[in-house]
Amino acid sequence: MSTTTVTAEQCIELMRKMQEASLTFKNTGGVHNAALCTADELLVSRSDIGRHNALDKLYGYSLLNGISVRDKILVFSGRISSEILTKAAKLGVGIVLSKSAPTDLAIQLAEDLNITAVGFIRGASFNIYSHPERIVLHD
Repeated sequence: MSTTTVTAEQCIELMRKMQEASLTFKNTGGVHNAALCTADELLVSRSDIGRHNALDKLYGYSLLNGISVRDKILVFSGRISSEILTKAAKLGVGIVLSKSAPTDLAIQLAEDLNITAVGFIRGASFNIYSHPERIVLHD
């Protein structure tokens, strides 16, 4: 079980950092992004036209470069489907942040797999769909 926590402000800032890091997205708007982060820092990000491919590239890079993912946060541009949530669980991350919505099945899986799913991170707002104890809303 992940003990990682993140503040509301850090959720918003991590999403901003991931979007800012993607030059391809800035130029085309046509790719998905996946990033591995600590609460304060974007460690690595990968882009692809397919959201699953972006996540797979991120995990592959992490494995090849000895980056532990278990204590990290997954920041994602695409919809959190049950398949994406299952991949996140296999990675071992405890928090998934996305600018898009989760599916109903993904929310159920997040509850069952003890993963905090946060979606619709846009501007200064977001929705917490599961395990809100990892998101610190107040000091």
